[in-house]
Amino acid sequence: MLDLPIRLVDGRALHYKLHLHHSGEWVKAREHTPHHLPGFCPERHINSDGTFCLFYAGANPLPVIDEPSARAWLETIYKYLKLQERARTLRRWPNRSAWAHGDAARHQLRVQEAVRALNGRIGNALPVDQLALKRRTSKGRSILDVLSGTTPLFSVWEKPQRVINQKRRCFCGLYGRRLPKRIRRCHDHAKQATELALALRDWEEAERQYWDSMRGKPCCGSCDSCPLSPQIFV
Repeated sequence: MLDLPIRLVDGRALHYKLHLHHSGEWVKAREHTPHHLPGFCPERHINSDGTFCLFYAGANPLPVIDEPSARAWLETIYKYLKLQERARTLRRWPNRSAWAHGDAARHQLRVQEAVRALNGRIGNALPVDQLALKRRTSKGRSILDVLSGTTPLFSVWEKPQRVINQKRRCFCGLYGRRLPKRIRRCHDHAKQATELALALRDWEEAERQYWDSMRGKPCCGSCDSCPLSPQIFV
C-alpha cells in the first residue's frame, strides 16, 4: 500500500491510497478502492483491472530496478494523477502526449519515427496529432492521402506501397545544388513517407479493433466523447 498525497495548483491535496503489484522489474499501480478515479476508463488510461496505463513499453519503459528508477516511476505516477484531476474537470484527457490504446500504440510509435526521419520542413514542424489519413480509389487502385489538418502532403499507392509521383519536389523542402530536391532522390524520404502512410492506416485500424473489443463494457460517464458512451458507441 502506498499513501500518496497529490498537491493541486489551487493548494488542495488529494490523498490517494494505491495498491502496488511488483513482478520482476515491473510495478503496476491502481487505486486501492476506487474513490478519486473510475475503476475503468480507457479515455483516462485506466485499464479494465483498475491499473494505471502509465507508459508504452516499446518506447519508454519504466522498470524499477534501483533508487533512481524507482524515483522516476514515482514521479510518473505523481504527474499521471495530477493529469487525472484535470481530466475530471475537463471531462477529457488534458494533453495530446498520451499513447494510443492497445496495439495502436505500436503504430503510433511508427508514425513518430517516420515523422522524425522526414527531416527538414515536415520533420521539424509537423506535430503528429495534426496528421490525418484519407482513403480514395483511382481506376480501382487504393490510395492513401496524408494530410496535415486539411492540407494535402503526399499520396501513396496502398499496393504497391509507393509514393505517387516521385518526380515532384520533395515535401521536406530541402534543396540540392540550388534546386529543390525531387522525392525519389531526397535521402530515404519516399520510403519514410510510405511508412508514415501505412503506419497511420494501421494505427487507425488498431484503434477501431480496440474499441470493438471493448464493446459491451460499461462507460463510467466521466468523459464527454468516450466511445463507450451509449450515445456514441454504435
